[in-house]
Amino acid sequence: MSVICDTCGARLPEGAGMCELCGTSVDGVEHEASIVEDEIVDVLDSASVFCTSCGRKNPAGANYCAKCGTELEQLDDFSSAKKKTRNPKAKQAPSHQDRAAVSGSDSEVGKRIIVIVASALLVVVALYIISSMSSGRSGSDSATALPLDQVVEEPLAPQFASRQTELQDRMLGLSGDRLIALRRELVDLYFAAGRLDLAATESEFIATALQSEDEWSVVGNLYYDWMERKDISLRAPWARKAVGAYQEVLKLNPDNLDVRTDMAIAYMYDPQNSMMAIQETNTVLEADSLHMQANFNRGIMLMQIDRNTQAMEQFEKVKRIVGDVDDPVYQRAELLIARLNGESAAVSQ
Repeated sequence: MSVICDTCGARLPEGAGMCELCGTSVDGVEHEASIVEDEIVDVLDSASVFCTSCGRKNPAGANYCAKCGTELEQLDDFSSAKKKTRNPKAKQAPSHQDRAAVSGSDSEVGKRIIVIVASALLVVVALYIISSMSSGRSGSDSATALPLDQVVEEPLAPQFASRQTELQDRMLGLSGDRLIALRRELVDLYFAAGRLDLAATESEFIATALQSEDEWSVVGNLYYDWMERKDISLRAPWARKAVGAYQEVLKLNPDNLDVRTDMAIAYMYDPQNSMMAIQETNTVLEADSLHMQANFNRGIMLMQIDRNTQAMEQFEKVKRIVGDVDDPVYQRAELLIARLNGESAAVSQ
């Protein structure tokens, strides 16, 4: 029989002595060492971007129109701060060399960048987990989340379809390096079309063949970025795909803390495994107490369960880790501290 945490409402497994979410023991005593960690949700991901050429409504974060292929204008500063898999020039397929850099540097997609870094970005809702568990909906949420094979995406835009067919025809009967080279061309085509879901699926074939940590990281990052373009209610299938790819990375390198942190965030959108987000972030912080991204996420969660004093201490720690007052993460931590100070002052009045 499960137990409900009196402090945050989390549903705990039978026999649990302590809430993994907020650190409160079942007898009401708090344990500082296991207070929560994680999650940042961009609440503006549900917005849309309209193509100025054909008027097509595109999902938030799309770089290219799904109908005509025109590069889309981002009209505000509230798009996700998580770096995108690509930023190719309009109607120009990026090179494979650019894609290879995705998983190995500060410009890579999902690694190291779940933290909110845009000063205009409105944070939040780690309470996604809390509300779902406290209302006892863990089963119903997973029941309503569509499996991936039932998710219907729009077909590839017509101007890219003929090239897709050509490349797929050329793949027939090929194997080894020649097949992988054509798959990479197809991935580049999907990037140009703004279809990261298709690029991820094709990249998964490459990663399976090469069994490379970097290739699997790219797959996870692509699925993650595509997931971020969806409304929160539609993210679960893509979250599971991202988690699956990140797990392949961790099989090859269990010490890749950046990928583990990204995987923790993806778990947030899978109602069947949302508590894994906390567990995986705990694992990161146990291995590296100065991991910037995980520490930032920990502050967000503390803030969301109204542990404002501890959240401010956490963001102060983030500032010490970053050390550069001009760094956007440092500035974001300062803004959150100011916000928390303001809330504390309002409560005391």
